[in-house]
Amino acid sequence: MRKACKGARRQTGLSMVELMVALLIGTLITGAVLQMFIGSRATYAVHTALAAMQENARFAIEFLSRDLRKAGYTGCSTNTTLANTLRDTDNGNGILAQFDMSSPVSLEDNFVVASGTSIPLPTGAAPLAGRDIVSVRFADGSGSCTVESHVAASATIHCYANHDYQKGQVLLISDCSHSAVFQQSNTVNTNSQTKQVNHNTGQAVPGNCTKGLGLPVDCASTQGTAYTFPSGATVQLFRNYTYYIANNAFGAPALYRAGLSLNSGTSGLSAQELVEGVEDMQLTYGVDTDDDGDAEYYVAADTNGDGTEDLDVTEVVAVRVNLLMRSIEDNVLSEAQTYSFNGNTVTAGDRRLRKVFTATITLRNRVI
Repeated sequence: MRKACKGARRQTGLSMVELMVALLIGTLITGAVLQMFIGSRATYAVHTALAAMQENARFAIEFLSRDLRKAGYTGCSTNTTLANTLRDTDNGNGILAQFDMSSPVSLEDNFVVASGTSIPLPTGAAPLAGRDIVSVRFADGSGSCTVESHVAASATIHCYANHDYQKGQVLLISDCSHSAVFQQSNTVNTNSQTKQVNHNTGQAVPGNCTKGLGLPVDCASTQGTAYTFPSGATVQLFRNYTYYIANNAFGAPALYRAGLSLNSGTSGLSAQELVEGVEDMQLTYGVDTDDDGDAEYYVAADTNGDGTEDLDVTEVVAVRVNLLMRSIEDNVLSEAQTYSFNGNTVTAGDRRLRKVFTATITLRNRVI
């Protein structure tokens, strides 16, 4: 029988000191891993919020740029004469603001709720105070109709091809020397396809005050001043878009776009939310004082700060858009952010991430 080695010792367990050292090492490792996880999670949240803000800002600026660049577009030269049969019969037959192509850009600087705005907005629209509002009008070349013939006496325009214009839609016709804004008065067939466009009186709301598309516009006469558009003239949809900031259904600020809508032959205004998280919009306008097509300087619409629009819109050739974007989620940052916007330094009242995005947009139809 073998004898046990004298030097051999049996394992009897961990000593208290060894156990405490092991627990300490384990705690340190767990704490380090947890700290890395929390840091990575915070970094991920910031990067995700920033990426979403950048995408929303890109989307908002794309919409604003596309519409502002078209301001005043009639399909031809901006030097054409212009007739407009859509008049406010309750106020001296003045041109209704939402259809006024003689002023293709309308401005509201630092909107004041109590004062209201002269820019037409849909019923129930509630722009946030202190933000800018801009409205643009232009002819939309998509789906245009090329005129085959025009009989002014019967207010009938025949196109070469079918179109899908509906009764009550506002249209603009131009032959590059004369243009006219009018409302489609005839009802299209069941297939929404026709080659005919009418500009008669009394068939839609607000309706054409006269069927004559020439100058001067004579609302006292049904026939008005006749003008016959030649073959090759174009008929296009008339667009009016107004951009403003308002709270959405969730109480968050968002960029809205109001535009012309159609309801049973009646032309009205409706708004849609474009981008959530647009907290503020401030616009400055590039002014061309020497008619060379380049802006000499950029100013706000209210240059004197007295609540009136002092800017001569006819000299504006560019718009500089400044958007203050904020993250949709709160508690993205560990503490309130301090940021600069519109010449002011502000400390936020929450822990959302904010960033300023800027774009300068040339009003192409003012410089050509």
